[in-house]
Amino acid sequence: MLVAALLSAPWVHAVEFPPKPPKADFFVDRAGLIDQPQRDAINKTAEALLKDERIPLFVVTISSLSAQGASGLSVDQYARQLFDTWGIGTPDRNYGILLLVSLGDRRARIELGAGFAHRYDSQAEDIMQSLIVPAFRRQDYSTGIADGVRGLDAMARGLQLPKPKPPWWLWPLLIGGAVLFAALIYNLFKSGRSGWAWALLAALAVAIFFMLRAAASGSSGGFGGGSSGGGGASGSW
Repeated sequence: MLVAALLSAPWVHAVEFPPKPPKADFFVDRAGLIDQPQRDAINKTAEALLKDERIPLFVVTISSLSAQGASGLSVDQYARQLFDTWGIGTPDRNYGILLLVSLGDRRARIELGAGFAHRYDSQAEDIMQSLIVPAFRRQDYSTGIADGVRGLDAMARGLQLPKPKPPWWLWPLLIGGAVLFAALIYNLFKSGRSGWAWALLAALAVAIFFMLRAAASGSSGGFGGGSSGGGGASGSW
């Protein structure tokens, strides 16, 4: 009896969340709903949004909640927990976006980061009901997801959100790099092709490139400890 009670305890069957996608991807398609052209379009759209606005946008499809050990949760609850487990966005710029589709439950959820503060629930609802759900009812899941991503991208770019602030070290880095660059140029003209100056110049250029790229992109891959709770919208078909 005791063994049976322990095996049936709710904490024995932990809720499973898909692993974060590789850095080059902005989707996890466990239900196999997204065709290759739409995969490419999602990655292109989400990558540009992250680079331009530091707003990460991810898509996750699952076959069902029960397949994830989450039969006791609603799709909305699962989306919030997934959002927080991945840490979409950053605490200082908490504008992450997650589109979750559960095929077997015939439910979808747009979950917004806490920074949205429920101010854009109506826009999310419009995207869900006008772009995503009608395509899902036609069983054209790939198109519905891609159209939803385009709608969410437009929503994010139209918001009056604070622009990303450059990191504190950006200007000192640029000034220091300029001074060092000038010193290297002077050394090259004075000493000729001595070798070390050229190597140092190349190393400096590479370092500045990657630091500026990191500053523009925000957190690595869009995961930096962001949290849900900013609203969103749900739909069924």
